[in-house]
Amino acid sequence: MSDVALDFRVLGPTEVTADGLPVPLGGSRPLIVLAGLLLRANKVVPVEELGRWLWPDDRRRSKGALQTYILRVRRALGDEVTIRTERGGYLLELDESLLDLARFRALAAAGAEAAAEGDLRRAADRFAAALSEWRGPALQNVHSEALLRDEADQLGEERLRVREQWADTLIALGDHATVVPELTRLCRENPLRERLHEQLMIALYRSGRQAEALAVYRGIGAVLAEELGLDPGTSLQRAHQAILTGEEAVETTLDSELTRYRLGAEPLIPRQLPADLRVFSGRQRDLKALHELVPEALDTERSTSIASIEGMGGIGKTTLAVHFAHEVGERFPGGQVYLNLRGYGPGDPVEPATALETMLASVGVPADRIPAGVDGRAATWRTYSAGRRMLILLDNAASTEQIRPLLPGPGCLVLVTSRWQLQALVATHGARRVALEELPDEDATALVASTIGLDRVIEDPEATERFVRYCGGLPLAIRILAVRAAQFPDLSLREFVRLLEAEQDRLGSFDLADGDETNIRAVFSYSYRSLDERAARMLRLLGLPTGGDFSVPVAAAVAGVDIAEAHADLAKLASAHLIARSRPGRYQFHDLIRAYAAELSAKVDGPEVRTGVLDRLLHASLSSALNASRLLRPERHYRLIEPERFAGAGLKFGHYDQALDWFDEECGNLIAAVNVAYRERRHRECWQLAWLLQSFFIVRARLEDWRSVFDVALRAAREAGDRPGEAAMLSGLGVACGVARQYEDSVAYLKQVVELQRLVGDREGEARGLYNLTLASRNVESAQIAWEYGTQALRFIREHNVGAGMEADALQALGDICTGDGRYGQALDLVDQALALRAHALPDEARFAFHTKGIALVGLGRNDEGVDCMRRAVEMFFTHGELYEAADVLAQLGAIHLRLGDPSSARECWLRSVRVLTELSHPDADDVRTKLASLISGQS
Repeated sequence: MSDVALDFRVLGPTEVTADGLPVPLGGSRPLIVLAGLLLRANKVVPVEELGRWLWPDDRRRSKGALQTYILRVRRALGDEVTIRTERGGYLLELDESLLDLARFRALAAAGAEAAAEGDLRRAADRFAAALSEWRGPALQNVHSEALLRDEADQLGEERLRVREQWADTLIALGDHATVVPELTRLCRENPLRERLHEQLMIALYRSGRQAEALAVYRGIGAVLAEELGLDPGTSLQRAHQAILTGEEAVETTLDSELTRYRLGAEPLIPRQLPADLRVFSGRQRDLKALHELVPEALDTERSTSIASIEGMGGIGKTTLAVHFAHEVGERFPGGQVYLNLRGYGPGDPVEPATALETMLASVGVPADRIPAGVDGRAATWRTYSAGRRMLILLDNAASTEQIRPLLPGPGCLVLVTSRWQLQALVATHGARRVALEELPDEDATALVASTIGLDRVIEDPEATERFVRYCGGLPLAIRILAVRAAQFPDLSLREFVRLLEAEQDRLGSFDLADGDETNIRAVFSYSYRSLDERAARMLRLLGLPTGGDFSVPVAAAVAGVDIAEAHADLAKLASAHLIARSRPGRYQFHDLIRAYAAELSAKVDGPEVRTGVLDRLLHASLSSALNASRLLRPERHYRLIEPERFAGAGLKFGHYDQALDWFDEECGNLIAAVNVAYRERRHRECWQLAWLLQSFFIVRARLEDWRSVFDVALRAAREAGDRPGEAAMLSGLGVACGVARQYEDSVAYLKQVVELQRLVGDREGEARGLYNLTLASRNVESAQIAWEYGTQALRFIREHNVGAGMEADALQALGDICTGDGRYGQALDLVDQALALRAHALPDEARFAFHTKGIALVGLGRNDEGVDCMRRAVEMFFTHGELYEAADVLAQLGAIHLRLGDPSSARECWLRSVRVLTELSHPDADDVRTKLASLISGQS
């Protein structure tokens, strides 16, 4: 029997199993011997006692027969178990984990220990595990009256005591649905056992079954009188009296202090959740995250599951928490505790000591047993809550410090709602953060429909979308406006939204004049008041000029502080959910919070502060944009910006890609700054910032932004009477229209540029205007006129020593005109002159020249050389980030490949081109797509 798993059982039929199979012992008398040895495992059992269990008649006792039975047992058990012969008796050596009786007693002792420590759920689990060792009456198949009399009845009493302890813990935990049926059965089996009847009375009463509890008392009273001529005991009578009179508490005779049950008006099982919403929509992802915590909360014996539901005021934290708590409440039989900690709102936050007193009272702890100090109350709360499977909702918390003493013992689920990011609660207690964001459009629409009716929403989806957008997806704002809209059922939603958008006071729209809870300003104000002075100032100032999102350096510039201070202030604002981290190092406002911040600034800071903010923001934007533009387009004439004003200022960039990445991130904010500068009549900063943005617009082919920004900046320059600025803006619009293939508009703008530059006597500016006019006019006017513009530009450039780069550009433009006329030899000569002028420049600066040279070489029949030049130009454009130019040359290359009989290469070029043009939303994408379609249909 080596390496087999043995199990010894006496709690039920006595038997030994090996690997789950019964071990035969060879008769009833060896079974009696084994049972006696197992009951005294690891102790000497006297020969006389074994003999008495085997033979009730003293005259029949035989030491020889006993030795035979011992030998049979030894043989049956094999070498795995030792039965030693000791002086006067026998000893069975056994690992107690192999014996069900030993396991039962160890688990029962562990349950009692857990109960003494206040860990009720662990105690109940240990008692249940102990009782599961029983398979029926002890020694059920042992035929020895003496052994049964000596041991079985005592074991039965042990079992019954553990059953009573198990019932104690479940009653204290409030798990009446489990304990009442079991106690009912035990009372039938033990009709004179007063303690069981007392437990059943209390469990029934606590379940709201008072009449049945009183019937139990009458029943045992009658049995005691009939059978024993006795009245019920003192403890049973006291429980009966308390149930009759509804006294608040009753002392029972049960073993543990846990059994001081509260029977009166204040229930031991709290049901304190606020009412759920009639209609709840959305938040499925957040609900899923919360539901994932439930199994962990129910299974754990060592820790408490915590969810920290966070977000800005009005985002719906409490609504979500209450809805979820109602969904899972029945899985927490210990009850549901709700406490508003008033971290944000009227009045002072609830102190931990006060909160603990309230919660202890809610679970039935008498006032005279609640300690005076916070530490004592916290310890008592953990003791009473441990293992009770309670759900605790701590609403509107101010900080982790306020929450920490209120955390219960293991085996509970805690929901915390707060406007503050409780990061310490996550770090030190393993809380799971559930950060709420604005409602998606679909959920927001469902929320509107739940108040104003589905018909009005379906009738005008566009108006519904505007309604939701006006509210910024904020649930509270949606509910407030929906209530307002519901007051006018005959007014179309479109008209209601139109009236809203016409209101001057946007925040005032969100006030039902029925208390602070439905007044957005008041809701936001509680978060604002929690800030220190420096963070509050940062919030106000950021509400003035920033765009969609902003970086730490922008915030530092706006507030006039260093980077470290800006980091600290932004972290506080993000922790208070007054701004959000859109990604590392960048932040953004909710629209309504931004409006609130700007409104505060107007009241608190005054016009001089606003002026200072704009000064700092525009200076930082211009200096950083200048540094980035110089890397993107080093050939531009930056003297127009008066760069000496920004010497040493602004962000620094190590290379081209860094500068382009910065423009990608800040473009929206820079455009916003252009518009702010125009509104504030900061005309020079307006057009200069637009001019610097042109470097980025060219690289990314951002045509719509380019034209809209330059339209604003052109108005600014004209209103200021700034002729150089006006010329610069007209030039930018001319180039933008040229890129967009709107050549007539381009020529019109550029002719105005040339006239303006002549008027002010700026020959270099006139030369640049003529160069741009050369590029645009060849698509509208005759090649001859374009040639005249080009040669005039080249003459001015040379006369006024504008620079080799500009001269090379003019030569290359003339070469383009020649290729268009089929004068490929002349074009090649001009472009080679241009390349010679750029011999010492960076390679990428020759990208346009290589394009023109490629066209000329193909025109001369030098196809391989020409294609190589054009491919080289494509890669230079991509390297330089000029995606439109790369796509344009690829489109031309595709046509050349097709003409040369290589449709596969043509297809490859057009595919690359159309992907880029589609990404840029450029109109040329349709032309290239048409060519691709024709190519594919032709091949098929």
